Amino acid sequence: MKRGFKYLLLLMCLLNVAGNLYSQPSSPVPYDLSNGSYQLSGWDSSSAINPAGTYPPNMVFHQTKKIDPQLLDEMDTDWECPYYLDTRSRINGLGDNGIGFINTGQTQDDSVCFYPGHVGEAVLAIRTVHYKNINVKWTAGLVSLSGSSNRQYCIRFQYRLGNSGDFRDIPDSSGYPVEYNYSGYLNNYPHPPHEKLFDVILPQDCDDRILVQLRWKYYYIPNDSASGTRPKMKVDDIKVKGDRISTVDKHSINMISDCSIEINNLDSKICLSFYSHYKEQLNIGIYDLMGNEIIKINGYNTDFGVNKLGIDLPKRNFNGVFFIRVIGKFSNFISKFYLVN
Repeated sequence: MKRGFKYLLLLMCLLNVAGNLYSQPSSPVPYDLSNGSYQLSGWDSSSAINPAGTYPPNMVFHQTKKIDPQLLDEMDTDWECPYYLDTRSRINGLGDNGIGFINTGQTQDDSVCFYPGHVGEAVLAIRTVHYKNINVKWTAGLVSLSGSSNRQYCIRFQYRLGNSGDFRDIPDSSGYPVEYNYSGYLNNYPHPPHEKLFDVILPQDCDDRILVQLRWKYYYIPNDSASGTRPKMKVDDIKVKGDRISTVDKHSINMISDCSIEINNLDSKICLSFYSHYKEQLNIGIYDLMGNEIIKINGYNTDFGVNKLGIDLPKRNFNGVFFIRVIGKFSNFISKFYLVN
């Protein structure tokens, strides 16, 4: 009996660990703007073209178990259901009309897909190294709203630096957060299809970054007298581009020069050598292609002139493409390097 109880406890622990692992929504691989503009002009509903569990390039869709998720309710898991569904909470492929979001009071049945939830958000990852004035254009719209309704949903556009922490709002010209709001059609039936074009320059802290995540969040604004169906809304024709940072631009913000990186695989070390024009404290980070920070050094004090810093690599095989970023009061430096064991 005691042995059986121990096995039961072990099984419960394993299930709990598996649940915790699954409950972490994934981050997409960032698109590098050095390859040109990012563009997404549609998403097909066909399971042969876009099977369940696949996403647009450099993007992922997230969901939650909470009914009618509000703006501050974080998503729990990835959306892994088909894109052709026509009932219950769902994300639809609308072909040339983009990506549709709609919630109902029910999630999909477990026989349709694993871990179904309520929607949701679309997260796009981009790399802006050597680019500034990041311009994001997209279209949002009301696809359909059945019957009279005063349930208000919006699509809020936000960003964050890296793949963790809170997403931040971007104010429009009037100081309000950038979002699509169809409230003019509430209690108005029939509801005509409606869409709006957005054209936004991201805040300056998105310039020259290893990873910036953009989010379109479909969320509910609570109302004590809410009744009726939820609106089906869309995001379409996403385009992201930036201006290349010229040599003159870089020198105006970069007081580190003649920077070189030496790799010593035998000793698992990186030697960073550079010339500094000022004495300052630097924060140094090394990132992988996904934008994950794998080494962090804060408060490194420079001397005027030549500086050399040895950085120990983690005790594991280190292969692939990496980025090193150096930030100080006067300095902002990013460089790509390769490690092959």
